[in-house]
Amino acid sequence: MESSSVSDYYQQSAQFAPVEVVDHAATSAMLFRLCLYGFFIELKPSEAYLNAFLTTDKGFTNQETNDLIYPWFSYGQLLMLVAMPLVVERFQYRTVLLIESIGFLFTRILLLSGSSLFLMQAMQVTYAVGTVSKVVYLCMIYREIKQEEYHQATAVIWTASLGGQFAAGLLGQVLVSYQATLWLLNYISLANVCVALCIAVSVPEHAADLVPPAHTMLVDVDPLSTYDTTRTSSENLRHDIETRRRRRQLLVARRRTWHWTNFLAVSWIAFKCCESLMANYIQNRWSTFPDTADSNGLATALYTASGALASGGISCLVTRTTAKWLQWYLFGGGVTLLVLAYMQTIATSLDVSYVSYVLYGAVYYAIITTVSAELAMQCTTNQYAKMFSIVALGAACLETALTFLLQGTHAQTTTWFDGITWLHVLLLLFYVFVYCTLEPEPLAAEVDMPQY
Repeated sequence: MESSSVSDYYQQSAQFAPVEVVDHAATSAMLFRLCLYGFFIELKPSEAYLNAFLTTDKGFTNQETNDLIYPWFSYGQLLMLVAMPLVVERFQYRTVLLIESIGFLFTRILLLSGSSLFLMQAMQVTYAVGTVSKVVYLCMIYREIKQEEYHQATAVIWTASLGGQFAAGLLGQVLVSYQATLWLLNYISLANVCVALCIAVSVPEHAADLVPPAHTMLVDVDPLSTYDTTRTSSENLRHDIETRRRRRQLLVARRRTWHWTNFLAVSWIAFKCCESLMANYIQNRWSTFPDTADSNGLATALYTASGALASGGISCLVTRTTAKWLQWYLFGGGVTLLVLAYMQTIATSLDVSYVSYVLYGAVYYAIITTVSAELAMQCTTNQYAKMFSIVALGAACLETALTFLLQGTHAQTTTWFDGITWLHVLLLLFYVFVYCTLEPEPLAAEVDMPQY
């Protein structure tokens, strides 16, 4: 191969090798804007009272919301996720972030101005558009930091988002306690979404855009990267060949192994589907108790607060993970979520339902923070959004299938939580099968790569 050909080869593939890492100030500024955006986009005090607003102020029955309105969120989410991998391929992450905020903005407008069943169904679809677009929320910061910082960055992003939900739940509870109308809560939510949209406009595509070019440097943070500007073309070529040989050895070293990418993807899909169903139908569950469900806002605030504390705590405690530790961590978390989902099904009082819901949030966010960070570590820089789009699509497909099967069971709201419980059972059976029949490959951080 001629020298010019080698040079052309690396110039064309440079986007897959070096990762642009800006200095600490730029990365921190990027992280701050994303956290601020995540806080305000979730600061919607009317969320905990959506079902009450639809049934009292909009005049729909509990049966109509359960069977004719809420399912459209799952359907819209599925359709949007089918297109999301193509969207993140063709558009900048920042554009997708704007789509999220605009989707939530139209949700607020339709909810306030609409009154027909069709407009409420459209409101659920636009809400699905905003929710699906969140796949880029974590991905934007993953591109700017080193892999060893993924757990901490994931926890910070989740904590900011959950902090907005906590503040929203607390604000909603206080306003309702002082006899504020649900219309007021929805107008406050609309205002905060507008603030989030303004922040989204100020978020750059890369952290490097926040500082002068002189503050930016190129650092190779990928241990498998085959490109180094300090080497000659022939040295890069030899390094590339040796690294590819090493990769092939790692792939064929064990025939009876399972890959963490697939395992983590299945876990993410199952956990996300269960949490989404729990959040969608918990208000209907609370409405089945004879007690007055006037503490929904407080329960939602505690749910998100416990999630934020768990997410931040696990990121501080876990500095280095191993394959054995991670598999038992996921199994233990799955068992705990199964028990809490079952408690929600058999709850005999509103207080028991509140407590199991709050604990479910704490365990879920402790698990999903770790799963998200570990899943990102399996991806290259340009694959973050695509990977999270794919697993989100899987979760939406599973949620849509369960929604289709359970739709029409409004007379027994606990049936939805029976479905969540059985999904956790199936996930645990999957874990047992994998653990007993296959051997896990080492995590990327455990593999000692050759040094040159």
